[in-house]
Amino acid sequence: MGDVNVTSNLFYDLVSIQYHALKGQEVYGRYIKDAQGQQEIVKFFEQVREQDIQRAEQCHRLLTQLSESGTGGTGGMGGGTAEPYPTDQTTGQRTGQTTGSNR
Repeated sequence: MGDVNVTSNLFYDLVSIQYHALKGQEVYGRYIKDAQGQQEIVKFFEQVREQDIQRAEQCHRLLTQLSESGTGGTGGMGGGTAEPYPTDQTTGQRTGQTTGSNR
């Protein structure tokens, strides 16, 4: 029974990191817009955004592995694998959310 609590904590921890990485996407565009004309700062904000995108994608992969490995079980999280987030269908660009390529 102790494994369920550990797994629940792992799911929660990964989901929490993923959530915060994705939540940052709401503000990075605004930060980049505010920094127009300051190329070094724009570049920094773009790097931070890309790091958060990668962090969210890695969390998704780890959540999927945890679910599929059987060690995740339901983990108190309702079971099943984590569904990927869609890309921006208008531009085809990543929107800071994970893509379906990691299934």
